[in-house]
Amino acid sequence: MGDLACVNGELTAVEQAKVSILDRGFLFGDSVYEVCRIYDGRCWLEPQHLARLKRSLKELDFPPYDLDRLMERIYRTIRGGFITEGLVYVQITRGVAPRTHVFPDPPVEPTEVIIVRPYDDAPTAARRASGVAVVSRPDLRWKRCDVKSTNLLANVLAIETARRAGAFEAVLVDADGFVTEATHTSLLWVRDGRIEATPEGPEILIGMTRHLTQRLAESINVPFVEARISLDGLLAADEAILVGTSTEILPIATVDGRKIGSGGPGPIAGKLQAAYKASLDAWLAEGRPAPGAQ
Repeated sequence: MGDLACVNGELTAVEQAKVSILDRGFLFGDSVYEVCRIYDGRCWLEPQHLARLKRSLKELDFPPYDLDRLMERIYRTIRGGFITEGLVYVQITRGVAPRTHVFPDPPVEPTEVIIVRPYDDAPTAARRASGVAVVSRPDLRWKRCDVKSTNLLANVLAIETARRAGAFEAVLVDADGFVTEATHTSLLWVRDGRIEATPEGPEILIGMTRHLTQRLAESINVPFVEARISLDGLLAADEAILVGTSTEILPIATVDGRKIGSGGPGPIAGKLQAAYKASLDAWLAEGRPAPGAQ
């Protein structure tokens, strides 16, 4: 079966799903979201994604949210769509109310949208084997990138220019000349035998796959540290790597047309890819049933 949606607990075909034009997510981007990978009918890194969603809701002053109910609905949607390998998208908005900038008073019920769809990993798997081209673009995003909100216009514009240039991604450079992250992936680089990444804070998203990669780095005895790097520094790095929910561990071959290292996957990226697969295989082997499974 194809894509399936669940809107406020009601299953429906994606093409038939509807949200009010007065929904604050539609009008203001007053909403948060999460994307989770589905392997064997289960959500990978589920506790971590839930924790980040809970944090995003809190940072935007949403009322307490029933995450147990959300997970029950997610798995009902996964089963309803017969999805074993796919992606689940969750968006929660502040709800439907007359258009005004201030929060509804009294509060209204949030709008909850869940979409599950199959995911074919083959194209990305091929890119993992060869590495990808990326381009640099100015980081024009708002000042709370640590909140996974739907305010993504700057990301959209940057990735569109990347695609028009024939690149897979755009890495973002702030006003001080430092690389932050990419439009929908976390950015890592390798210097002097260690993995480095932009320090966590308001200017980057808290990456679940980045956190996993940090744990994997420990397992392969490679230091993982937070650091700043300029675009010139990135171009001179031994390796550069994108990590994310669907990309997993994806080496960067070129930045702005210039080779990174050998211009293909480097040795540390290869070790991380193997460690990622081993971690995933171990989790799948546990075979724990999803919540509500029959």
